[in-house]
Amino acid sequence: MRYLSALLLLFAASLCAAQLELPGDAFERDAVITAVFRTAPQAIGKGELRVRWTDALGRTVEDRRIQVELNDETEVRFDLDMRHAATMANTVSVDFRFEGKNRKDAPDRRNETASASFVAKPPTRHWEDYTIMMWQTHNAERLAVLKQFGINAAQYGGKAAGPPEAMLRNNFRWYAENIATDFYSEYHRFRNDRVPQWSYLQAKELYRKDPTSLEAFKRHPSLSDPVWLSRIHDRLVEAARKWAPYRPVFYDLGDESGIADLAAYWDFDFSDYSLDGMRLWLKERYGTLDALNRQWGSTFDNWDRVIPNTTREAMARTDNNYSSWSDHKEWMDIAFARAIKMGVDAVRSVDPDAYVGIAGAQMPGWGGYDYWRLSQVLTAVEPYDIGNNIEIIRSLNPALPFITTSFAQGDRERHRIWYELLHGARGHIIWDDKNDGFATKDAKPAGRGLEVEGYYNEIRNGLGALLIASQRQEDPIAIHYSQPSMRTEWMLAQRPHGEAWVDRTSAKERMDSEFLRLRESWCKIVEDLGLQYNFVAYEQIERGELARGGYRVLILPRSTSLSEAEAREIRAFVEAGGLVIADGVPGSYDEHSRLLAEPRLEGTAMTTVSALPYYQQRLLDKEGELHESARKIFDARNLSPRFVVTGTDGKPVVGVETHVFRNGEATIVGLLTNPQLRVHELGPPEFKSNERFESPKEVRLRLPAEMYVYDVRAGKSLGRAKELAVHLVPFDPAIYALTPEPVPALRVVAPARASRGGVVDLSLAFDGAAPAEKQVFHVEVRNPSGELQYPYSGNVVATGGVAWKQVPLALNDPAGAWEIKVKDVLSGQERTLNLEVQ
Repeated sequence: MRYLSALLLLFAASLCAAQLELPGDAFERDAVITAVFRTAPQAIGKGELRVRWTDALGRTVEDRRIQVELNDETEVRFDLDMRHAATMANTVSVDFRFEGKNRKDAPDRRNETASASFVAKPPTRHWEDYTIMMWQTHNAERLAVLKQFGINAAQYGGKAAGPPEAMLRNNFRWYAENIATDFYSEYHRFRNDRVPQWSYLQAKELYRKDPTSLEAFKRHPSLSDPVWLSRIHDRLVEAARKWAPYRPVFYDLGDESGIADLAAYWDFDFSDYSLDGMRLWLKERYGTLDALNRQWGSTFDNWDRVIPNTTREAMARTDNNYSSWSDHKEWMDIAFARAIKMGVDAVRSVDPDAYVGIAGAQMPGWGGYDYWRLSQVLTAVEPYDIGNNIEIIRSLNPALPFITTSFAQGDRERHRIWYELLHGARGHIIWDDKNDGFATKDAKPAGRGLEVEGYYNEIRNGLGALLIASQRQEDPIAIHYSQPSMRTEWMLAQRPHGEAWVDRTSAKERMDSEFLRLRESWCKIVEDLGLQYNFVAYEQIERGELARGGYRVLILPRSTSLSEAEAREIRAFVEAGGLVIADGVPGSYDEHSRLLAEPRLEGTAMTTVSALPYYQQRLLDKEGELHESARKIFDARNLSPRFVVTGTDGKPVVGVETHVFRNGEATIVGLLTNPQLRVHELGPPEFKSNERFESPKEVRLRLPAEMYVYDVRAGKSLGRAKELAVHLVPFDPAIYALTPEPVPALRVVAPARASRGGVVDLSLAFDGAAPAEKQVFHVEVRNPSGELQYPYSGNVVATGGVAWKQVPLALNDPAGAWEIKVKDVLSGQERTLNLEVQ
C-alpha cells in the first residue's frame, strides 16, 4: 500500500513539474522554432519567464525576459531563431516566477525551472570544403590546440552510446568510425584478445590441413548471409538515427575492409549462402545451363549442383579455360559491392544526404576492390593511394568524394598532401601513432603540428575549397580499367608457382604485380608529357563511353581479357579515327578468362608499345627512348598540352605534373613535382630513390593565349602574360588562376556597428561579373583582442560570385572594435572592415 501511495505521489508531482518542450531534437540553422513552457496546474495571474540560451562553447546566445499573464492557462510559447546558433550543442533553460490564484481561488506562487537541449545541425549538406580529421582520441583541451593547425574534425566510434562531449565542446565535426567492421573487415580487423588477422590465419591453417576441403573457403560471416545482412542493416539504421542530427563528415562502414585480408587473394566464398547467390546470378548471366557448361567446359545437369573451380583446381586445368574460377571471383566482387550498397542504403534511409563509405580502401584487385563496381555504390571513400586507385576513382565517378590518410611527417609528407589535393582529395585523416605529435598531454602545441601548421591552414583557408569547387580537366586519353584482365593476368602469373598462392599477402600482391606496375608506368608517361587521362572501365566501354566521352586515344595495358561487346566498341573507335595503343596482346582471352582461338582485336589497327620499365627508368633519368616514342605518338594525333611546361632551355621536363581545373571562365593550373609513390617498393636499391625529383627546378609555363594571371598561393596579380617563369620547389606546388578579363574589385558590405546578441549580415560580391562559376571567399572574424573567432570564420562558396554570410554574435562576446577580413581566394584580393560591437 505504501508503494502504491508513493507511485501516486510521484505521478502527481510529474503532472505539476514544469517542462520545456521543443518541436524536435535537431534543427536547421535557418529555422525559427517555437518552444513551449508548461506549468501546472491552471492558474490566473502574472509572472515572468526568463529564457537563457547557451551553447557548448560557453556563448550566451539569448537571455531575455518575457512578461506572462495566465488566464486559466498552463502554457507559455516563445520563438527561438536558429540563425543565432554557431555550434552544434545548445541548451535552453527557463526560470518561471509567478504570482496569482489557482482554480480554488487560493494564492499560487511558483518558482520553477526547466531546460532542454538541442542540436543546431551543421549548415553544410554537401562536401564543399577540405576537411582535416584527427584519428586519435583527444580530450577537450587537446582538441582545442588542434584548431590552430587547421584541424577541424576527428573520428568517433560509430557504435558509441552517445555523442563525443569533447568534440562538441570544441564544435568539432566527426566521422562515424567502424560501424560494421566485424562484417566488412572480419578477416583483417583488430581484436584485443587475438593476434592480428586471426580469422585469415585460421582459414589458411584449415586449408593446409586439408587442401581438398572447401571449409577453408567459407567466409564467416558470408557477405550473402541474409541474417547477417539484416543485422548489419539494422545496426546501421540505428547508428544513422543517432548521428544524423550532427551530420557526420561520413559514416565508415568498416576500416580496411575486404573479402579476406585487405586485398590479399583467397578462395572465398564457398558457403551455401554465397553459392546460392552465385547460382542465381549465373542464371541471369547465362540463361541456360547448357550455355554455362559450354563456357566453363563443365557437365552440370542441375543448377543446384553448379560449383566453381577452386584455385587449386583451376591451376590444374590444361585447356586454358579458367571461366569457372574467374566467374566465381567476379561474383565475389559483386557480392562485396552489394553488401556495401546495402550499408549505404541503410544509412541513407535515415540520413538521405549522408556520405557513406569505407576507410582504408586498398589497391585495385582482389578483396572486392573492383573500383568500377565500388564507385557506383559508395558515396565516400578513404583509399590508401596504391595502384593508381585514386585516379581510377576520380575517373569512374568524379562526384565521389575521397580523402586519404597522413601517416608520416617531413617534406615528402607535405608533398603527398599537396599531391592528393591536386588529384582531387577533399581532406585527409591524421594518424598520429604515439598520440603526441600535435598536442602534448598537457595540451600544448607539439612538433608535428607546428610543422604542418602553415600548409594545413593554407589549404583550409579556401584553397582546398576552391579546387573542390572547380572541375579537374583531362585530355581525351583513356586508359582501360579491366578487372577481367587483372584476374586473367594473375592466373597466368601465379599458375607456374602452384601452391605458393596460399602464402601471398596483400603486400605481396602489391609489390610483385607487373599488371599494377604497367598501369603505373602508363600513368607516369602521360603525366610526364604534360597531359592527363581518364580510366575507362570495361563496362563503360561496352556502353559506348569511348565515343560519348570524345576520346581520341585508348591505352590497353595488358588488356588480356575483352568481351565481344568491348571489342566491338574498340573496333568502332578505331574506324572513327581513334588510336589504340596496345601493351601486350589485347583480347587473347575472353571476359571469363578463357583462351580464344584468335584475339578479339586481331586485324584491328593498333600501335604497340612496351612501357613496363618506365616507372623505374624515370627514377634514373633513363626514360628518354620511351618518353620520346610516346611523345611522337601523341603528337601525331595532335595531342599536346594546352599549358606547356619546359626547362629554361625550351626542352620538355620530366617529373613535373600539370594539373588543370576549370571554374566558369577561370582556369586554375597547378604544377607539382611528380615522384614515384611508395618508392621503397620498386625493386633493387637503385630504383628506391626519388632524388631526381627532389631539387628545385626553373621552368617556364607557356599559356595558350595571353591571360590575366594570379598567383593563388601568394595572393597577388601577375598582370597579363603569355608565359611565366616558375621557380618550382620540390615539395610544394605552384598554383595559378587564369582569366580572360581582370577579376573585378572585391566588394564587402557590412554594418559599422552591431549589438551583442545580434546577427551581422555580410554581403560578398564584386563590382562586375565574377570569372569563376563558384568563387570562394575566406572570412576571418577577430575580437578586440585579435583572437580568431572560429565559429564566426570560415569559407563561403559563392555561386556567380555573390554570397552572404551571417555572424551571430553572442551576448557575452566582448564589446569593442572587431575586425572582419575577407579574401577572394582566386585573385588574392582582400578587404578589411572594422565592426564596433556594443
